[in-house]
Amino acid sequence: MESGGERDLENEARLGQEQAMIKIKHFMDAVEEDDGRRIWVEPFGLTADLAMWCKVDHLLCHVAPPRALWDWFETHPTGYDYFRARYHTWLAKSPYKPALQALACAAMRENITLLHQEEDCEHNSATALYDYLNELEAYCAD
Repeated sequence: MESGGERDLENEARLGQEQAMIKIKHFMDAVEEDDGRRIWVEPFGLTADLAMWCKVDHLLCHVAPPRALWDWFETHPTGYDYFRARYHTWLAKSPYKPALQALACAAMRENITLLHQEEDCEHNSATALYDYLNELEAYCAD
């Protein structure tokens, strides 16, 4: 095969490995080198000691689900679809939408890890926010 074709494949493989992403983790999960900025997205804060111990870079409690909605989801764990829909509606109307748009665009250039405290790794505040940020990425300029 031509050496130019091989170089293209090598570059594509290299670029694929360096592609930025949004990760979702429980805040007590091990910190990894590729976590990037680690962002707490629950509607309540963390103590300074716990945030430092878990290597939390930012507390974004203000973009977390409203506490009443979060409390409802805590008592209705099978209601994730409803929770997610109500949370997305709240985010779309919130004054933080421009900041979330900027975060979605930043996630295309750098790794970001959304941190949650739920035992269910697929149904929590971070997964719901992840879905919303993915929708916003469609509006980012390349």
